[in-house]
Order: sequence, then structure tokens, then C-alpha cells
Amino acid sequence: MPQVVAAQKPPAAHTQALLRLARHRISVLFAMLRDGTFCEPCGPRLA
Repeated sequence: MPQVVAAQKPPAAHTQALLRLARHRISVLFAMLRDGTFCEPCGPRLA
């Protein structure tokens, strides 16, 4: 019995999305260094 294989997106599309996310993260990190702001952990939310 032949096995049905689902069509997959070409890996280039996934790579482009990962590169875009990486560039965005780096730009955020540089902005934080430039402005001297750092991420402060939030306390637990109370309902």
C-alpha cells in the first residue's frame, strides 16, 4: 500500500521567516542597548 506524503513548503520559505525573526530580534537588542533600557521580569498576575 503506497504511503501518502503531505505536500511540504520549500525550505527556503521557512528559512526566510527565521532570518526575518532573527533580524528583528537583533534590532530590538541594539535598540535596548542604545537606549539603556532592559527587560524587567513581570511579577505574577493576580486574578
